[in-house]
Amino acid sequence: MARDYTYAEAAAKLRIAETTLRRWVSKGRISCHRLGRNVRFTDEDLAGAYKAFPALAGRR
Repeated sequence: MARDYTYAEAAAKLRIAETTLRRWVSKGRISCHRLGRNVRFTDEDLAGAYKAFPALAGRR
């Protein structure tokens, strides 16, 4: 079963600031899923961030 991450959890997993992640979402640089007013990220969304931003791959 796929896991959903909150902003804080996803930012910690990507090792970036939560504000950076929020900015990326607002600019459409990373995909996410909206559940009403809540935003959630899947493992596939986070993997896409590594492809879109190769510099993050070194942070794994």
